[in-house]
Amino acid sequence: MSQPKLVITGPHGSTPPGIQALAPNRLDIRDLVKNENVKQFSLYIQAIEIMFCTEQENLISWFQIGGIHGLPHVQWNASGTDKSVSEAWGGYCTHGSVLFPTWHRPYTALFEQVLQQHAIGIAEQYPTDCDAWNSAAMTLRAPFWDWASQSLLPPEVISCETVEIITPASGGKKVFVDNPLMKYKFHPIDPSFPASAKIWPATLRYPTSPGKDATSNVKRLERALVKAGPGLRSGIYNLMARVSDWEAFSNHTPGDGGNATTSLEGIHDSVHILVGGQSGSGTTAYEGHMSDPAIAGFDPIFFMHHCNVDRMLSLWAAIHPEVWVTEGPANDGTWTITETSTVGDDTGLSPFWNSQEGYWKSTELKKTSDLGWTYPEFNGLDMNNKELVRRVISKKVNELYGGIVPVREWSAQIHFKKFQLRKSFSVLIFIGKVPENPADWETSTSLVGATYAFVNSAADMCANCRSHSDMVVEGFVGLNDVLLKTVGSLDPEIVVPYLQNKSSQLSWRIYTGVEVPLDELPSLEIIVKATPLSQRSGDMFPTAGTPVSYPEITRGRRGGCI
Repeated sequence: MSQPKLVITGPHGSTPPGIQALAPNRLDIRDLVKNENVKQFSLYIQAIEIMFCTEQENLISWFQIGGIHGLPHVQWNASGTDKSVSEAWGGYCTHGSVLFPTWHRPYTALFEQVLQQHAIGIAEQYPTDCDAWNSAAMTLRAPFWDWASQSLLPPEVISCETVEIITPASGGKKVFVDNPLMKYKFHPIDPSFPASAKIWPATLRYPTSPGKDATSNVKRLERALVKAGPGLRSGIYNLMARVSDWEAFSNHTPGDGGNATTSLEGIHDSVHILVGGQSGSGTTAYEGHMSDPAIAGFDPIFFMHHCNVDRMLSLWAAIHPEVWVTEGPANDGTWTITETSTVGDDTGLSPFWNSQEGYWKSTELKKTSDLGWTYPEFNGLDMNNKELVRRVISKKVNELYGGIVPVREWSAQIHFKKFQLRKSFSVLIFIGKVPENPADWETSTSLVGATYAFVNSAADMCANCRSHSDMVVEGFVGLNDVLLKTVGSLDPEIVVPYLQNKSSQLSWRIYTGVEVPLDELPSLEIIVKATPLSQRSGDMFPTAGTPVSYPEITRGRRGGCI
């Protein structure tokens, strides 16, 4: 008789007094680390540590849950067959398809379910203030990192080797403990890992070398996150304000709905690579774990990031309450979904069982409260009043991510074949002089932004990579901020010659930690567009007109307009 499957229910527990919500809030990590939330932060840190220390073969260990996203490419929780990768198993993730946002929703629910399970057990060990500790455990939810409103993570996540918490043995006082949010230590390193990661005993961000003595370069991480902040903010605002169809919203394949916007998955890709980082020495490139889909799930920031991706799904869905998952090709070809399938809101999201017989489906995942969590933006709202929710959330999006509406928005549209370099890479956009040393590119004052290819390093083992080598990714880099600072105008008669001028020319580079010659990415095509914007009194968001292309800005250069 087969073993019963682990059913994904999400966390349990009612909303604490004083908060009007259908379920407890997921908190921003910046709020969770505050002293007022010391009980929940203490439980969170200790629960993460238990997951870390659990044997890697255990179904609910950090390693096993993180491994659902990529390597070690093994069956999880009796989902699908037990065929090995040599028999063309493709993995579980649904990157590059309409299922990208909703597949990750039960994934975060699984993580949160296990996190709370451990937190409840820890809370029972406190000898005093027992009710408060039990309440903290029942309302603990996985934190999100809102990289669009404040891109720099708090020190408790990226630079503090120890953190202060209250433990069951500390007598109600704070004590310093090792900080598990800095890295996950493998025990052991899995033999399936790519060559670069096989010698690193723990997860790294911006690794200082390809050797086993490598450490994370925190300063580079901090600089990269700060530099990317404005682009993440404007990217999310444009997505919320201008995209109203699911396909354009959900995934990074071409088709932005004519709105010159990057998809949720495209923005998600950039955050992955901004956290993992791309490093190089001489001609050797190497990347941190978050930059590689095959091993990204092991970094402690992974679920903070994906909880925010899920939050963005909630915000967008509230603004567009009549829109949900539409049908599309199953580009990724997963372990349980054939590569030629059409997927939609009734497709089973393996390996996440909602019963012993079936998987969660997108059609069942519209309300996060049904899975045990909400987000602070929805507190106090009557969720049955869709128009009220739409207007309130629209206002909050404007407050968090909006700004003065320009007459037009300039952007560089970027297309390339995702798997052409067979690893993750960045297409960097510059206005003005490009530093000669590639190591200086990510912090250069001339760097405007980037579009990223988030590519599985185990490409030969991935069904999507094998069968969809021609898959094209689309992204946009906004140019307005730089144009307003330099020429003080968005008028095409001024902008076009400025971007063509040799001293202020718009240019681009390919980066993997080292420079990649442009001829190695022959699919690259960059074209500059200007989207007219208008906003009538009473409208929550600006209305975008038809983008106007200016191919002359990039034509005649490798990677420019064809």
